[in-house]
Amino acid sequence: MFHWSITYGLFVGLWFISLQGVFGQIAYTRHLSDLRIKELQNLAIKLDHSIYKEKPPCEMYYEYVCNRNQPMFSIMGNLPCESELIDLLIDLQNDDQKFSAKRKLMDFFLSCNLVKSVDDCYRESFDYFRPVFGYIVANKHMDTHDHKNLMDLLERFIQRAKRTENFSGHLFRYKLESLKDRFKDPRIYFKMSDLDNEYKNVRIYRDGYEHNIKSLEDLRKSNNETYARGVPKTILDWTMYMYQSRNKPMSYYMSTLNVHLWMMFYNSSARMEPKKYSDIADCLKLPPIINALDEARLMAVIYIKSFQHAWAEYRDWITSTTVTQEIYDHENEILKRYKLDNKRLFFTLYAQNFCDFGREIAENVFFLGLKQNHDFYTVYSCGYQTLKGVECV
Repeated sequence: MFHWSITYGLFVGLWFISLQGVFGQIAYTRHLSDLRIKELQNLAIKLDHSIYKEKPPCEMYYEYVCNRNQPMFSIMGNLPCESELIDLLIDLQNDDQKFSAKRKLMDFFLSCNLVKSVDDCYRESFDYFRPVFGYIVANKHMDTHDHKNLMDLLERFIQRAKRTENFSGHLFRYKLESLKDRFKDPRIYFKMSDLDNEYKNVRIYRDGYEHNIKSLEDLRKSNNETYARGVPKTILDWTMYMYQSRNKPMSYYMSTLNVHLWMMFYNSSARMEPKKYSDIADCLKLPPIINALDEARLMAVIYIKSFQHAWAEYRDWITSTTVTQEIYDHENEILKRYKLDNKRLFFTLYAQNFCDFGREIAENVFFLGLKQNHDFYTVYSCGYQTLKGVECV
Protein backbone atom coordinates (compact mmCIF):
# COMPACT_ATOMS: atom_id res chain seq x y z
CA MET A 1 0.00 0.00 0.00
CA PHE A 2 1.24 3.49 -0.88
CA HIS A 3 0.46 6.56 1.14
CA TRP A 4 0.33 10.15 0.04
CA SER A 5 3.91 11.05 0.92
CA ILE A 6 5.20 8.23 -1.29
CA THR A 7 2.72 9.04 -4.05
CA TYR A 8 3.62 12.72 -3.92
CA GLY A 9 7.30 11.83 -4.15
CA LEU A 10 6.53 9.68 -7.17
CA PHE A 11 4.67 12.57 -8.81
CA VAL A 12 7.50 15.03 -8.17
CA GLY A 13 10.21 12.61 -9.32
CA LEU A 14 8.40 11.87 -12.55
CA TRP A 15 7.72 15.55 -13.09
CA PHE A 16 11.45 16.28 -13.13
CA ILE A 17 11.99 13.38 -15.54
CA SER A 18 9.27 14.77 -17.80
CA LEU A 19 11.12 18.08 -18.03
CA GLN A 20 14.18 16.51 -19.60
CA GLY A 21 14.54 17.36 -23.26
CA VAL A 22 11.72 19.94 -23.27
CA PHE A 23 14.03 22.60 -24.63
CA GLY A 24 15.93 20.32 -27.00
CA GLN A 25 15.17 19.88 -30.67
CA ILE A 26 13.71 16.62 -31.89
CA ALA A 27 16.11 14.76 -34.16
CA TYR A 28 15.03 13.07 -37.39
CA THR A 29 16.29 10.10 -39.34
CA ARG A 30 14.99 10.47 -42.86
CA HIS A 31 11.22 11.15 -42.42
CA LEU A 32 10.89 9.68 -38.91
CA SER A 33 11.54 11.60 -35.71
CA ASP A 34 13.42 9.93 -32.89
CA LEU A 35 10.15 9.92 -30.96
CA ARG A 36 8.38 7.96 -33.71
CA ILE A 37 11.26 5.51 -34.01
CA LYS A 38 11.29 4.94 -30.25
CA GLU A 39 7.50 4.46 -30.19
CA LEU A 40 7.71 1.99 -33.08
CA GLN A 41 10.31 -0.01 -31.15
CA ASN A 42 8.12 0.06 -28.04
CA LEU A 43 5.14 -1.05 -30.12
CA ALA A 44 7.13 -3.99 -31.49
CA ILE A 45 8.16 -5.08 -27.99
CA LYS A 46 4.56 -4.80 -26.73
CA LEU A 47 3.29 -6.82 -29.66
CA ASP A 48 5.87 -9.51 -28.99
CA HIS A 49 4.59 -9.76 -25.41
CA SER A 50 0.93 -9.76 -26.41
CA ILE A 51 0.88 -12.62 -28.93
CA TYR A 52 1.16 -16.35 -28.30
CA LYS A 53 3.95 -17.24 -30.71
CA GLU A 54 3.70 -20.98 -30.02
CA LYS A 55 0.29 -21.01 -31.75
CA PRO A 56 0.19 -21.21 -35.57
CA PRO A 57 -1.44 -17.99 -36.84
CA CYS A 58 -2.76 -19.56 -40.04
CA GLU A 59 -4.86 -22.18 -38.24
CA MET A 60 -5.37 -20.61 -34.80
CA TYR A 61 -5.35 -16.84 -35.22
CA TYR A 62 -7.61 -16.16 -32.24
CA GLU A 63 -5.29 -18.14 -29.95
CA TYR A 64 -2.27 -16.45 -31.56
CA VAL A 65 -3.45 -12.87 -30.87
CA CYS A 66 -5.76 -13.34 -27.86
CA ASN A 67 -4.66 -16.26 -25.69
CA ARG A 68 -2.20 -14.24 -23.66
CA ASN A 69 -5.13 -11.94 -22.92
CA GLN A 70 -2.91 -8.87 -23.20
CA PRO A 71 -4.42 -6.72 -25.98
CA MET A 72 -2.24 -3.66 -26.43
CA PHE A 73 -4.90 -1.02 -26.98
CA SER A 74 -8.59 -0.42 -26.79
CA ILE A 75 -9.95 1.05 -29.97
CA MET A 76 -10.93 4.47 -28.60
CA GLY A 77 -8.40 5.16 -25.87
CA ASN A 78 -10.38 3.75 -22.97
CA LEU A 79 -7.44 1.87 -21.55
CA PRO A 80 -4.30 4.04 -21.24
CA CYS A 81 -1.20 2.37 -19.85
CA GLU A 82 -0.11 3.24 -16.33
CA SER A 83 2.79 5.47 -17.39
CA GLU A 84 0.38 7.59 -19.44
CA LEU A 85 -1.97 7.95 -16.47
CA ILE A 86 0.96 9.00 -14.28
CA ASP A 87 2.01 11.61 -16.85
CA LEU A 88 -1.52 13.01 -17.11
CA LEU A 89 -1.94 13.20 -13.33
CA ILE A 90 1.38 15.08 -13.15
CA ASP A 91 0.13 17.44 -15.85
CA LEU A 92 -3.08 18.02 -13.89
CA GLN A 93 -1.16 18.63 -10.69
CA ASN A 94 1.10 21.16 -12.42
CA ASP A 95 -1.76 22.85 -14.25
CA ASP A 96 -2.22 26.41 -12.95
CA GLN A 97 -6.01 26.36 -13.30
CA LYS A 98 -7.95 25.53 -10.16
CA PHE A 99 -11.43 24.09 -10.39
CA SER A 100 -13.67 21.85 -8.34
CA ALA A 101 -13.71 18.77 -10.60
CA LYS A 102 -9.91 18.58 -10.61
CA ARG A 103 -9.77 18.92 -6.83
CA LYS A 104 -12.32 16.11 -6.48
CA LEU A 105 -10.21 13.89 -8.73
CA MET A 106 -7.10 14.51 -6.61
CA ASP A 107 -9.00 13.95 -3.37
CA PHE A 108 -10.47 10.73 -4.75
CA PHE A 109 -6.97 9.50 -5.64
CA LEU A 110 -5.80 10.19 -2.08
CA SER A 111 -8.79 8.39 -0.55
CA CYS A 112 -8.21 5.41 -2.80
CA ASN A 113 -4.51 5.28 -1.99
CA LEU A 114 -5.33 4.82 1.70
CA VAL A 115 -6.92 1.43 1.02
CA LYS A 116 -5.67 0.26 -2.40
CA SER A 117 -2.45 0.04 -4.39
CA VAL A 118 -1.33 3.04 -6.38
CA ASP A 119 -1.83 1.06 -9.61
CA ASP A 120 -5.49 0.46 -8.78
CA CYS A 121 -5.96 4.11 -7.89
CA TYR A 122 -4.57 5.36 -11.21
CA ARG A 123 -7.02 3.10 -13.01
CA GLU A 124 -10.05 4.03 -10.88
CA SER A 125 -9.26 7.74 -11.05
CA PHE A 126 -9.27 7.56 -14.84
CA ASP A 127 -12.41 5.44 -14.91
CA TYR A 128 -14.46 7.88 -12.83
CA PHE A 129 -12.90 11.18 -13.94
CA ARG A 130 -12.25 10.56 -17.64
CA PRO A 131 -13.58 14.02 -18.71
CA VAL A 132 -11.03 15.71 -16.42
CA PHE A 133 -8.27 13.74 -18.15
CA GLY A 134 -9.81 14.88 -21.44
CA TYR A 135 -9.41 18.46 -20.21
CA ILE A 136 -5.66 18.17 -19.68
CA VAL A 137 -5.11 16.36 -22.99
CA ALA A 138 -7.13 18.98 -24.90
CA ASN A 139 -5.26 21.84 -23.25
CA LYS A 140 -1.73 20.45 -23.18
CA HIS A 141 -1.43 17.91 -26.00
CA MET A 142 -3.66 19.20 -28.77
CA ASP A 143 -1.30 21.41 -30.79
CA THR A 144 0.73 18.49 -32.11
CA HIS A 145 1.26 16.56 -35.32
CA ASP A 146 -0.86 13.78 -33.76
CA HIS A 147 -3.91 16.05 -33.84
CA LYS A 148 -3.16 16.79 -37.50
CA ASN A 149 -2.79 13.05 -38.20
CA LEU A 150 -6.22 12.35 -36.75
CA MET A 151 -7.84 15.23 -38.65
CA ASP A 152 -6.20 14.02 -41.87
CA LEU A 153 -7.44 10.49 -41.23
CA LEU A 154 -11.01 11.71 -40.76
CA GLU A 155 -10.83 13.71 -44.00
CA ARG A 156 -9.27 10.77 -45.84
CA PHE A 157 -12.11 8.52 -44.67
CA ILE A 158 -14.74 11.03 -45.83
CA GLN A 159 -13.15 11.36 -49.27
CA ARG A 160 -12.79 7.60 -49.75
CA ALA A 161 -16.37 6.95 -48.62
CA LYS A 162 -17.58 9.49 -51.18
CA ARG A 163 -15.75 7.57 -53.93
CA THR A 164 -16.65 4.03 -52.93
CA GLU A 165 -20.13 4.13 -51.44
CA ASN A 166 -23.42 6.02 -51.64
CA PHE A 167 -22.06 8.45 -49.08
CA SER A 168 -22.89 11.88 -50.48
CA GLY A 169 -26.40 12.06 -49.05
CA HIS A 170 -25.83 9.72 -46.14
CA LEU A 171 -26.77 11.01 -42.68
CA PHE A 172 -23.53 9.60 -41.23
CA ARG A 173 -21.53 11.82 -43.60
CA TYR A 174 -23.09 15.00 -42.21
CA LYS A 175 -22.68 13.76 -38.66
CA LEU A 176 -19.01 12.91 -39.21
CA GLU A 177 -18.19 16.17 -40.99
CA SER A 178 -19.82 18.07 -38.12
CA LEU A 179 -17.79 16.10 -35.56
CA LYS A 180 -14.59 16.71 -37.51
CA ASP A 181 -15.22 20.46 -37.50
CA ARG A 182 -15.90 20.39 -33.76
CA PHE A 183 -12.71 18.42 -33.12
CA LYS A 184 -10.60 21.23 -34.60
CA ASP A 185 -10.62 22.69 -31.09
CA PRO A 186 -12.01 20.20 -28.56
CA ARG A 187 -11.10 22.48 -25.66
CA ILE A 188 -14.56 24.05 -25.87
CA TYR A 189 -15.98 20.71 -24.65
CA PHE A 190 -13.76 20.66 -21.56
CA LYS A 191 -14.44 24.03 -20.00
CA MET A 192 -13.76 24.10 -16.28
CA SER A 193 -17.28 25.32 -15.54
CA ASP A 194 -18.76 22.40 -17.51
CA LEU A 195 -16.57 19.89 -15.68
CA ASP A 196 -17.50 21.38 -12.32
CA ASN A 197 -21.15 21.12 -13.28
CA GLU A 198 -20.66 17.48 -14.31
CA TYR A 199 -19.44 16.59 -10.80
CA LYS A 200 -21.39 19.15 -8.78
CA ASN A 201 -23.49 16.53 -6.96
CA VAL A 202 -20.53 14.28 -6.19
CA ARG A 203 -19.16 14.60 -2.66
CA ILE A 204 -15.56 13.48 -2.30
CA TYR A 205 -13.68 13.12 1.01
CA ARG A 206 -9.97 12.39 1.35
CA ASP A 207 -10.56 9.73 3.98
CA GLY A 208 -13.90 8.40 2.68
CA TYR A 209 -13.09 6.00 -0.17
CA GLU A 210 -16.22 3.83 0.16
CA HIS A 211 -18.45 6.90 0.33
CA ASN A 212 -16.67 8.38 -2.69
CA ILE A 213 -17.23 5.25 -4.78
CA LYS A 214 -20.92 5.27 -3.91
CA SER A 215 -21.25 8.94 -4.82
CA LEU A 216 -19.55 8.40 -8.19
CA GLU A 217 -21.65 5.31 -8.91
CA ASP A 218 -24.77 7.31 -8.11
CA LEU A 219 -23.71 9.80 -10.78
CA ARG A 220 -23.51 6.99 -13.32
CA LYS A 221 -26.85 5.53 -12.31
CA SER A 222 -28.51 8.94 -12.55
CA ASN A 223 -28.05 8.84 -16.35
CA ASN A 224 -27.04 12.51 -16.21
CA GLU A 225 -23.44 12.10 -17.37
CA THR A 226 -22.87 14.64 -20.15
CA TYR A 227 -19.83 12.79 -21.49
CA ALA A 228 -21.54 9.41 -21.68
CA ARG A 229 -23.47 10.12 -24.89
CA GLY A 230 -23.73 12.25 -28.00
CA VAL A 231 -21.18 14.75 -29.26
CA PRO A 232 -19.35 15.24 -25.90
CA LYS A 233 -18.74 11.48 -25.66
CA THR A 234 -17.32 11.31 -29.20
CA ILE A 235 -15.07 14.33 -28.61
CA LEU A 236 -13.83 12.76 -25.36
CA ASP A 237 -13.23 9.42 -27.10
CA TRP A 238 -11.27 11.04 -29.93
CA THR A 239 -9.30 13.19 -27.51
CA MET A 240 -8.16 10.19 -25.48
CA TYR A 241 -7.54 8.17 -28.64
CA MET A 242 -5.33 10.96 -29.95
CA TYR A 243 -3.31 10.94 -26.74
CA GLN A 244 -2.97 7.16 -26.89
CA SER A 245 -1.90 7.42 -30.55
CA ARG A 246 1.09 9.74 -30.11
CA ASN A 247 3.90 8.91 -32.53
CA LYS A 248 2.20 5.72 -33.71
CA PRO A 249 2.62 4.45 -37.31
CA MET A 250 -0.19 4.68 -39.84
CA SER A 251 -0.73 0.91 -39.57
CA TYR A 252 -1.99 1.61 -36.04
CA TYR A 253 -4.41 4.39 -37.06
CA MET A 254 -5.83 2.44 -39.98
CA SER A 255 -6.42 -0.77 -38.01
CA THR A 256 -8.15 0.95 -35.09
CA LEU A 257 -9.94 4.26 -35.72
CA ASN A 258 -10.35 3.77 -39.46
CA VAL A 259 -12.03 0.37 -39.01
CA HIS A 260 -14.23 1.94 -36.35
CA LEU A 261 -15.39 4.66 -38.76
CA TRP A 262 -16.25 2.14 -41.49
CA MET A 263 -18.10 0.03 -38.96
CA MET A 264 -20.18 3.04 -37.86
CA PHE A 265 -20.99 3.85 -41.48
CA TYR A 266 -22.00 0.31 -42.46
CA ASN A 267 -23.88 -0.22 -39.22
CA SER A 268 -26.18 2.67 -40.12
CA SER A 269 -26.36 1.66 -43.81
CA ALA A 270 -27.30 -1.94 -43.01
CA ARG A 271 -30.45 -0.87 -41.16
CA MET A 272 -31.62 0.93 -44.31
CA GLU A 273 -30.77 -1.91 -46.74
CA PRO A 274 -31.65 -5.12 -44.83
CA LYS A 275 -32.25 -7.29 -47.92
CA LYS A 276 -28.91 -6.40 -49.51
CA TYR A 277 -27.03 -7.35 -46.35
CA SER A 278 -29.12 -10.49 -45.85
CA ASP A 279 -28.26 -11.64 -49.39
CA ILE A 280 -24.54 -11.13 -48.71
CA ALA A 281 -24.83 -13.16 -45.49
CA ASP A 282 -26.56 -15.99 -47.39
CA CYS A 283 -23.78 -15.98 -49.97
CA LEU A 284 -21.10 -16.20 -47.26
CA LYS A 285 -22.56 -19.50 -45.95
CA LEU A 286 -21.87 -18.60 -42.34
CA PRO A 287 -21.64 -21.33 -39.68
CA PRO A 288 -24.95 -22.31 -38.00
CA ILE A 289 -24.14 -20.60 -34.68
CA ILE A 290 -23.87 -17.26 -36.53
CA ASN A 291 -26.41 -17.88 -39.28
CA ALA A 292 -29.17 -18.53 -36.74
CA LEU A 293 -28.93 -15.02 -35.29
CA ASP A 294 -29.98 -12.08 -37.50
CA GLU A 295 -27.79 -9.61 -35.61
CA ALA A 296 -24.73 -11.87 -35.85
CA ARG A 297 -25.31 -12.32 -39.62
CA LEU A 298 -25.54 -8.56 -40.01
CA MET A 299 -22.41 -7.88 -37.96
CA ALA A 300 -20.44 -10.43 -39.99
CA VAL A 301 -21.18 -8.53 -43.20
CA ILE A 302 -20.55 -5.13 -41.57
CA TYR A 303 -17.11 -6.17 -40.33
CA ILE A 304 -16.08 -7.86 -43.56
CA LYS A 305 -16.83 -4.67 -45.49
CA SER A 306 -15.25 -2.48 -42.80
CA PHE A 307 -12.04 -4.50 -42.78
CA GLN A 308 -11.82 -4.59 -46.57
CA HIS A 309 -12.11 -0.82 -46.89
CA ALA A 310 -9.71 -0.09 -44.03
CA TRP A 311 -7.12 -2.42 -45.53
CA ALA A 312 -7.58 -0.98 -49.04
CA GLU A 313 -7.25 2.52 -47.63
CA TYR A 314 -4.01 1.62 -45.85
CA ARG A 315 -2.54 0.11 -49.02
CA ASP A 316 -3.55 3.23 -50.94
CA TRP A 317 -1.88 5.42 -48.32
CA ILE A 318 1.40 3.49 -48.62
CA THR A 319 1.72 4.26 -52.32
CA SER A 320 -0.03 7.65 -52.33
CA THR A 321 3.25 9.64 -52.37
CA THR A 322 6.97 9.00 -52.48
CA VAL A 323 7.21 10.18 -48.86
CA THR A 324 4.56 7.78 -47.52
CA GLN A 325 6.23 4.87 -49.34
CA GLU A 326 9.59 5.84 -47.82
CA ILE A 327 8.03 6.13 -44.35
CA TYR A 328 6.45 2.69 -44.73
CA ASP A 329 9.74 1.15 -45.91
CA HIS A 330 11.77 2.79 -43.14
CA GLU A 331 9.30 1.59 -40.49
CA ASN A 332 9.57 -1.94 -41.88
CA GLU A 333 13.37 -1.75 -41.66
CA ILE A 334 13.02 -1.00 -37.95
CA LEU A 335 10.34 -3.63 -37.38
CA LYS A 336 12.37 -6.29 -39.21
CA ARG A 337 14.76 -6.42 -36.24
CA TYR A 338 11.80 -7.74 -34.24
CA LYS A 339 10.68 -10.15 -36.99
CA LEU A 340 7.71 -7.89 -37.69
CA ASP A 341 6.40 -5.52 -40.32
CA ASN A 342 3.59 -2.98 -40.66
CA LYS A 343 1.18 -5.52 -42.13
CA ARG A 344 1.56 -7.80 -39.10
CA LEU A 345 0.98 -4.78 -36.87
CA PHE A 346 -2.20 -3.96 -38.79
CA PHE A 347 -3.61 -7.50 -38.61
CA THR A 348 -2.75 -7.97 -34.92
CA LEU A 349 -4.05 -4.60 -33.74
CA TYR A 350 -7.27 -5.10 -35.70
CA ALA A 351 -7.84 -8.59 -34.30
CA GLN A 352 -7.07 -7.67 -30.70
CA ASN A 353 -10.03 -5.30 -30.66
CA PHE A 354 -12.27 -8.38 -30.51
CA CYS A 355 -10.58 -10.76 -28.07
CA ASP A 356 -13.27 -10.16 -25.43
CA PHE A 357 -15.98 -11.65 -27.68
CA GLY A 358 -14.52 -15.15 -27.46
CA ARG A 359 -13.12 -17.47 -30.10
CA GLU A 360 -16.36 -18.56 -31.80
CA ILE A 361 -17.69 -15.08 -32.49
CA ALA A 362 -14.28 -13.54 -33.21
CA GLU A 363 -13.34 -16.18 -35.80
CA ASN A 364 -16.76 -16.29 -37.49
CA VAL A 365 -17.71 -12.61 -37.37
CA PHE A 366 -14.86 -10.19 -36.81
CA PHE A 367 -12.03 -12.19 -38.41
CA LEU A 368 -13.86 -13.08 -41.64
CA GLY A 369 -12.30 -10.14 -43.46
CA LEU A 370 -8.84 -11.29 -42.40
CA LYS A 371 -9.47 -14.77 -43.74
CA GLN A 372 -10.50 -13.31 -47.12
CA ASN A 373 -7.30 -11.29 -47.49
CA HIS A 374 -4.44 -12.49 -49.72
CA ASP A 375 -1.92 -10.36 -47.81
CA PHE A 376 -2.87 -12.07 -44.54
CA TYR A 377 -1.89 -15.47 -45.92
CA THR A 378 1.27 -14.10 -47.54
CA VAL A 379 2.46 -12.29 -44.40
CA TYR A 380 2.07 -15.37 -42.21
CA SER A 381 3.37 -17.76 -44.92
CA CYS A 382 0.21 -19.83 -44.85
CA GLY A 383 0.76 -21.28 -48.29
CA TYR A 384 -1.80 -21.43 -51.07
CA GLN A 385 -5.34 -20.69 -49.91
CA THR A 386 -8.66 -20.77 -51.74
CA LEU A 387 -10.36 -17.68 -50.35
CA LYS A 388 -14.04 -18.27 -49.78
CA GLY A 389 -16.66 -15.56 -49.86
CA VAL A 390 -14.59 -12.87 -51.56
CA GLU A 391 -17.09 -12.63 -54.41
CA CYS A 392 -20.00 -12.20 -51.97
CA VAL A 393 -19.13 -8.75 -50.66
